[in-house]
Amino acid sequence: MLVRVLGEVSLLTSSGEESPLPGSRQSALLAALAARCGEVVSADRLVELLWGHRAPDNPSAALHSAVFKLRASLARAGRTDVLLTRDKGYVLALGPDDLDASVFTRLVDSARDVEPDTVLRVLSSALALWRGTAYGGFADTDVAYSEALRLEELRRVAVEQHAAALVETGRAAEAVSVLQPFVSEHPLRDSARLCLMRALGAVGRTADGLDQYQEHRRHLAEELGLEPSAALREAQAALLTGPAAAPRSTLQDLSVRYLRTAAGSTLAYGTAGEGPPVVVQLGWVSSLDVVASGRDPRSALLERLTGDLSLTLFDRNGSGLSPGPVSDFGLEASIDELTEVVRHVGPPVCLMAMSAAGPIALALAHRRPEWVDSLVLFGTFADAPGTFRNERLRGLVTDIARTSWTIGSKLFADLYRPGLSDEAAWHFAKVFRDSAEPEVAASYLEATYEYDASALLADIEVPALVLHYRGDRLIPFQGGQELARGLPNATFVPLDGQVHLPDAADVETIQRAIVAHVLRHATAGQPADRTS
Repeated sequence: MLVRVLGEVSLLTSSGEESPLPGSRQSALLAALAARCGEVVSADRLVELLWGHRAPDNPSAALHSAVFKLRASLARAGRTDVLLTRDKGYVLALGPDDLDASVFTRLVDSARDVEPDTVLRVLSSALALWRGTAYGGFADTDVAYSEALRLEELRRVAVEQHAAALVETGRAAEAVSVLQPFVSEHPLRDSARLCLMRALGAVGRTADGLDQYQEHRRHLAEELGLEPSAALREAQAALLTGPAAAPRSTLQDLSVRYLRTAAGSTLAYGTAGEGPPVVVQLGWVSSLDVVASGRDPRSALLERLTGDLSLTLFDRNGSGLSPGPVSDFGLEASIDELTEVVRHVGPPVCLMAMSAAGPIALALAHRRPEWVDSLVLFGTFADAPGTFRNERLRGLVTDIARTSWTIGSKLFADLYRPGLSDEAAWHFAKVFRDSAEPEVAASYLEATYEYDASALLADIEVPALVLHYRGDRLIPFQGGQELARGLPNATFVPLDGQVHLPDAADVETIQRAIVAHVLRHATAGQPADRTS
């Protein structure tokens, strides 16, 4: 027997014939259990998934009836031993070959680090399992939403890897035929666009490859406010003048290293660019891998800054490439982490804090003013309780991040950039999910809502540049205004727009303002003090 979820939910007998699932309730129950295969799902949770707010008068009897009917359908397909009752709930106990999603995942995993010919063979078999959207009509419901999202992303990655293997094995024309409709459906996927450009170049269609770059650039700017990644810019240059002339990107080549802190945690950090040293706190959660790939909303600005400044980026403990575990998410622990990074880089430095990181940078500038040449504070605040005044909303947002990170990440995506298309929301949400696990993300967010450095502002004499979008829905404009008013030596730059982080249309203006500020206040000719 095979349970199929890579399309509409269905059953196949051992002879390969489809076995019917009468009524929609059986399919929904099978989908709910398959999406949590091997896990015990409580009866209460199943009732919630199957009936939502319209539960029957006798939920227990209704669920028991649905389970009885599904067991009968499974028996007709040849299995009587897979739907088990366990601890006030039920579990679907399938073998590794009994669920098409498990077979697909295993095949994709086996296509890593192997020869291109093997990649083609394995991924062809994996992609042939698909018949439509994962979990069919249940994909956009709580029944299977998170698992369907995971499978759809893995499918997209498999298509891209299969196409890249076609190019590597001299079958670029086939790659073009695969990727053109795929890119049209998913216009924001950097890897697919890059592979298509290379495939077009390989078959002599240079002009079409350059058109792909310009189209991608337009989509990124309109949908996400981003610029093309360094890899895409290199591919464009290679199409124009050949690979030897392709420019290299310092941010793309960010070399990640690890720093052991006095508290015993391990922090991932990387340095890119040349010029006065700037330690960048990326905010709430981040991943250096995502930033370097160009997918992070901060990537475009950081990439430009590396032309004039030496940027050191790091992932907070437990997020991105910093492994954790995290025992303390509070402000003091975060200040200690920043202190360790600055000591390692060698003060004095400019501290650049984005989003939720403002209070952390302010606290260090207050404690160790001799370590800080200047501050750059983008889309941030000093007083979280005063900036985020709706306590009920704070609790709701934190709970969503903790209990439903898939949904929560899409919620945050819309706050970062309102009005996103589904494809753009998918992109941003994946940035968040790739940066932290749900519990870590929620715990940092919970702690952030308590950060308050407002009492320190009047004593911070360090020159500060404060930038904030007027229509910012994530961190209200008022937070930036009050921050700038409280600092004795601050320049405030209001930006027009409803986004939270640098938009492609503004990135050049923002870059110039930051570079001018940092260069103006950098300590000229002073040797780095790496031991203080």
